[in-house]
Amino acid sequence: FFLMPVIIGGFGNFLLPLLLGMPDLSLPRLNALSAWLMLPSVVCFGVSLSLGSGVGWTFYPPLSSYPYTGVGVDYLMFSLHLAGLSSLLGSLNFVT
Repeated sequence: FFLMPVIIGGFGNFLLPLLLGMPDLSLPRLNALSAWLMLPSVVCFGVSLSLGSGVGWTFYPPLSSYPYTGVGVDYLMFSLHLAGLSSLLGSLNFVT
């Protein structure tokens, strides 16, 4: 009951219209979780740029031994993960 509305569109456009007696408005389309994930992704990307995410840092062996300072790279990686999750949820929302 709690997980499905969050995945398909959040409580704002699923539970609230049902409580107000308007079941025809509780369709999870544009106001889905995929749209809400884009704002935190953009904010994390901006924070990573302002903190200075280092260039050349990678997971792959030759450069993975170089340390990086600060949390700029972590914010950047989290931003990319949120954007990817948002894209996947958006495509699932479109297909269904």
